Amino acid sequence: MFHQNRSPSLLSCLDPTTGRININKFMLYSRFICDDVQARTNAILAQSDCLSTDGYDNTEDPESVQSPQKKQRRRKYVMARRNEDGLLEPIRCTESFWYIYYVENPLLEDEKFLKKFRIRFRLPYSNFEELSAECKASNLFMRWMSCDAVGQKATPIELLVLGALRYLGRGWTFDDIEECTAVSQEVHRVFFGKFIEFSSTVLYNKYVVYPKNFEEAKDHMKEFTVAGLPGALGSTDATHITTWQCEYNLRNNHLGGKSTSTTRSYNITVNHRRRILRSTRGGPGRWKDKTMVLFDTFVRGIRDGDHLNDVEFELFERRHGHIITIKYRGGYVIVDNGYLRWSATVPPYKVTNKLTEIRWFKWVESMRKDVECAFGILKGRWRILKTGVRVQGVESVDKVWLTCCALHNWLLEIDGLDAGWQSRILPLTSEWEGNLGEVDCEGLTQNVILLTTAGALQPRNYDTSGMGTGDDVNPTDEIHPADLDNEDVYDDDAIYGENIRQTSELGLGYFRSRLVEHFDILFKQNKIQWPARRVRSQT
Repeated sequence: MFHQNRSPSLLSCLDPTTGRININKFMLYSRFICDDVQARTNAILAQSDCLSTDGYDNTEDPESVQSPQKKQRRRKYVMARRNEDGLLEPIRCTESFWYIYYVENPLLEDEKFLKKFRIRFRLPYSNFEELSAECKASNLFMRWMSCDAVGQKATPIELLVLGALRYLGRGWTFDDIEECTAVSQEVHRVFFGKFIEFSSTVLYNKYVVYPKNFEEAKDHMKEFTVAGLPGALGSTDATHITTWQCEYNLRNNHLGGKSTSTTRSYNITVNHRRRILRSTRGGPGRWKDKTMVLFDTFVRGIRDGDHLNDVEFELFERRHGHIITIKYRGGYVIVDNGYLRWSATVPPYKVTNKLTEIRWFKWVESMRKDVECAFGILKGRWRILKTGVRVQGVESVDKVWLTCCALHNWLLEIDGLDAGWQSRILPLTSEWEGNLGEVDCEGLTQNVILLTTAGALQPRNYDTSGMGTGDDVNPTDEIHPADLDNEDVYDDDAIYGENIRQTSELGLGYFRSRLVEHFDILFKQNKIQWPARRVRSQT
């Protein structure tokens, strides 16, 4: 019926009046072409014995059609063992040594086990459980809290947290951790990325909190006040961390400084108890201390008056043969001589021949070792900071650093070292014999420095020839050009009537001279004390 009414050609599908294609004629023509092609195909297949003699049946039996079998993803395992039949069977992560020994069956009553666990993973076991619980409660780790697409349970978070702590604490590789947990190194790598993201935000904001006002800062200032440095909050310095996976386009900026490898630089502030109050995010290793402090919002906030502007302290000064008290407002930190000359960053003297300044800057150098000790504790406890960070990208390196800072402060709280230190008076019974005052004291131990600070020092002389300085030089009055203060000179009589002096408005040279005079007055009154964790017996 349709074939009788079909159009003989495509041209005949056109409407002669309008010149457009007639839809009905075109559909008939298309049906004819399809039938013709199908008939030719059946004929060819019949000749090649691909069809039965009854002809090709275009209809298919639905029952005879089998649905394609769905492929199932085969679960991969990293370790295996032989069963009783001699066949290999996979070892699951829940059968690994770490899971059985540390997660499933911990010997919590054995003090030796708890001590070794702390050494191996840096955290006490109870705090490890607390950390694992916090990870489970975070949305960052949701993929390890459910089953996968085939219904298999995810790797236990406790096992992955152990791997992250071992990676940080001993500088292992993910391949090393795979051997101990029967979990692939790729799983550990992905989890570690989430772990440092969690620790550098949640844990860091919880345990690394810098003071913004006097009420928050007075606990950190107590040791410095006892040591004759009122108004000081802590010590500030920068350190470099090797980064092995620095991006190529950032490589030149991260080369230089103290290392031949690419490094990241971090500026931190710690109190006398080695607690980290603030850390910057990383900068290129080529940046010096003067550049890093510009990106330290805490130190800049002290200088600009945004932080600790309500801190008030008193300094003793000599006026017309009398000792008076002058009030100051604002805090400061102790630094080395690599920083900008701000009154908020007070460094020791580079070179001086004045006995009062020698005594003060040697004492300040001893107090400033807090930040150096903090660096040593960080790199000793978290060996990844000492051996170099191998994660990809500088942002991940910053997260590793902030994670270690947060865990460092947490451990100080755990061990009770974050509490306020006590004080003791330095015994002055020992005497040092020899020409110690004639040479530089660099490299001496802290005890020797304290004894020399308390004793009678002679002005230092850098001339080792034995010939003396000559008649044209007075050793007691010579000032090295590098130590000259170029700030404005203040007239004490002109500002004597002021009630409170703002430290941020004073020059470094003037403010440091006031600190030296205050320290000298307390020293001669035998009121200088050295902060210590415990009260030691007087000798």
